Amino acid sequence: MKYINLIALLIALLITQALFGQTKISGIVLSKNGDTITGANVYIKDAFDGASSDANGKFLFSTNETGNKILVVSMVGYENFQKEVVVNGTAINLKILLNEKANELNTAVITAGTFEAGDAKKMAVLNSIDVATTAGATADIMGSLKTLPGTQPASEADGMFVRGGDASETKTFFDGMLVQNVFTSDLPDIAQRGRFSPFMFKGTSFSAGAYSAQYGDALSSTLILDSKDVAPKTKSGIDIMSVGLSGNHTHHFKSSSLELNSGYYNLKPIFEIVKQNTQWTKAPEQFNTNASYKIQTPNKGLLKVYADYSHTRVGIITDDINDITRTVSYNIASNNVLINSTYVQYLNDSWKLNTGIGLSNDDNKIGIDEDAAHQNEKALHARATITHYYGKLSDVKAGVEFFNSVFGESYNERFHELKKTSSAAFIESDFYFTNKLVARAGVRSEYADVISNTNIAPRISLAYKMNNNSQASIAYGKFYQVPVDEYLFESISLNFENATHYIANYQYQNDDQTFRVEAYYKKYNELVKYPSQENNSLNNSGYGYAKGIDFFWRDKKTWKRSDYWISYSYLDTKRDYLNYPEAATPTFAAKHVLNVVYKYMIPKWNTYVGTTFTFASGRPYYNPNNSDFLADKTKAYYNFSMNVSYLTSIAKHFTIVY
Repeated sequence: MKYINLIALLIALLITQALFGQTKISGIVLSKNGDTITGANVYIKDAFDGASSDANGKFLFSTNETGNKILVVSMVGYENFQKEVVVNGTAINLKILLNEKANELNTAVITAGTFEAGDAKKMAVLNSIDVATTAGATADIMGSLKTLPGTQPASEADGMFVRGGDASETKTFFDGMLVQNVFTSDLPDIAQRGRFSPFMFKGTSFSAGAYSAQYGDALSSTLILDSKDVAPKTKSGIDIMSVGLSGNHTHHFKSSSLELNSGYYNLKPIFEIVKQNTQWTKAPEQFNTNASYKIQTPNKGLLKVYADYSHTRVGIITDDINDITRTVSYNIASNNVLINSTYVQYLNDSWKLNTGIGLSNDDNKIGIDEDAAHQNEKALHARATITHYYGKLSDVKAGVEFFNSVFGESYNERFHELKKTSSAAFIESDFYFTNKLVARAGVRSEYADVISNTNIAPRISLAYKMNNNSQASIAYGKFYQVPVDEYLFESISLNFENATHYIANYQYQNDDQTFRVEAYYKKYNELVKYPSQENNSLNNSGYGYAKGIDFFWRDKKTWKRSDYWISYSYLDTKRDYLNYPEAATPTFAAKHVLNVVYKYMIPKWNTYVGTTFTFASGRPYYNPNNSDFLADKTKAYYNFSMNVSYLTSIAKHFTIVY
């Protein structure tokens, strides 16, 4: 009995000591704007003592810990909170304010002039499946982007015609490296497909104006293609189309991946079924193969190497530009090689280095009746960028670039060659005043030796996030471009052509709906102008403007298993350049363009059914019988396309039958 009483006394003493040694910690957890936060975890670091905030944001727990301790508060969607507290038996009461974590829902993003189209970002308006299943685009990135506002459905020339700019005013970059020849073999009056598969890229940024200071030599717009990183698993795929067949295999290693792709396309069988207005002497035929290797190096490094080869043959009967009463046979055999290599290295948590080099060789042998022409262009682009991250979201980028190209052209016995070297430097910062207000300011300087000229191009954008779904942006920028080779062959006493962009943008986006409206004004100066009575040499006296408004609406919510988008563009533009006798709307510009894209998913069959309708108002053309220059208009353009895309698996290979 004595021992029992002694044990009871000891237990009582221990309980008393524990009670007297405990410290009560209580308080309330709030957001920065004063809203209570329910379910926040509040605990002592490296201990088991803690609690969760209740419906009123309040918490209470006790701890036997003593001394200086770290109190941690964590909650999904908010940044972790840490505070040192002195635990000595005295009750602690705290008022804790949590900062929202930066994410795409609550953080402003620069969107003025820019459409995101990829799988990587929530703000993207299109993804790779959208590109592959859009009717009329035939799984071509360029074709699908032409359903976005600001673009023209020009089908007689390669390239993107954006907001009053011609095709030469849009440049394409692959992982930051300039792509000299984005399209397959050029044909008179017939637009060609782009070279790249949409499934190669995790993100595509299409800028219709006021683009980043990281890029240059483009008066109107840029297309930024961001390739995928190391593939997470081994897989194979097959694409079966009415015009050809392609296959791919990706092998995943421990920290790297190798991807191989090959395809053969021949349009002759489909042309036999669907009769063409074009007189083909050789229906388009192409063989393409490419490989990409990606490896994660130690200390957060990533190396990407991409190599592509394509061979194309095609021939048509076309009008003789020198004699409208006769036709000529035009045949082309093209070989294109592209090698792209980039390396990214995080030096530490605050610094990142990007380097890259791109090489290309585009060779075209052309037969025009009995005459022989040959075009060859070799190009090199090297680039290095250093990025410093500061604050929670802000960063500053600085970089240098070097370009070199040699373009040779022959016609029978005549030959000429143009060598160009240019360099550029830029600095640009995204500065977040708050999560909801961001400014991007930058400046770019370029030097082109072929014209012995330098420019300085300032650019600035501002975006304000009104709420989780809405934001407004404005942008201004100066943009320069070296005159195209055709004019440099005639004269190197030219300056940079230039354009000034002004843009205002509003965008609403939730998980299933996107609405966007954007107004712009673009002023052109120092455009190339052919000799006149006043000036007997090629010069930079041309000028012009483009202004308009673009609308975009996408809806995946209203109708079950349905997805559609509508884009509309209004364009008012005039130019006095080249051989124009006066300012006039150029022949590639339609005042009104409307695209309606609709897709319906049939889950039972794993099939997409899609339609695309495109309308463009008549464009100006030259009528020698009209004294008013470019005053006549073509008929309006209408296009209605339908497609079926069946997603399946053949021998464990992911397959799309299109």
